[in-house]
Amino acid sequence: MPDTLNLRNVAWALTTTAELILLIYLVRRKFFRSHPFFSAYILIAILQSFLMAATYGIWGFHSYRAWLIFWLSQLVVVTARFTAVVEVARRILSPFSGIWGLGRRILLVVGAVVLGYAAVLSRVYWYKLALNMDRGVELAIAAVIVALLLFARYYGLPVNPLDRSLCIGFCLYSCFYVINDSLFEKWVSAYASLWSFLDILTFLASLLIWIGAARADLVTVPARDLAAVSKEEYGRLSTELNVRLRHLNERLDHVPHSEDQHS
Repeated sequence: MPDTLNLRNVAWALTTTAELILLIYLVRRKFFRSHPFFSAYILIAILQSFLMAATYGIWGFHSYRAWLIFWLSQLVVVTARFTAVVEVARRILSPFSGIWGLGRRILLVVGAVVLGYAAVLSRVYWYKLALNMDRGVELAIAAVIVALLLFARYYGLPVNPLDRSLCIGFCLYSCFYVINDSLFEKWVSAYASLWSFLDILTFLASLLIWIGAARADLVTVPARDLAAVSKEEYGRLSTELNVRLRHLNERLDHVPHSEDQHS
């Protein structure tokens, strides 16, 4: 147990350091202007790290106050993370008003489903509400990211490398978090320290992905290598994709108007 706690503390220190480095890059490269919600999320995560360090130092790792403070702060962090994911989705889809309109509705439905999921699973054991809600939001984030990347790939939507790296980092952490929360729920007492260590380690991996993207100053989409495709063929494929995407956007644009006429 002491060895696991020491490893967790080292990983925690490395994660906090990585968060500070990432925040510095976001400020120096002015990414906080293009990604304000992601920047706010990183700042909130840093504040949570210092808050929990002080909390555990005063009341200990296994105290009820530490448990309560952690889950309340975690609620804020998870909300900020979901908001950052919505920001990335908006950046990718907002040029197409109809598609982004559908995306907003899907995100609202996802939020409602997550709340219902947490309430249903916690109706017997109320103290599991935070854990179930946390797991539900992370599952929703992973699902949204995967769907967004598949949609962008299918329709050839431009996704700059920074946003792609943000998606990969969010998806990596959320997928692991869902698995980790499920194991933690089943073996709470024996798994607590290891759960905390692996959670921090996975978040550190996501931070390193984001730092690499921010450090490279990857804001614009680089020109694609067209050596293997002729100009005529590339133009034809690009036109076909744009036409399909435009038709989809136009159909979605008409959905709210048709609903208004029937109401």
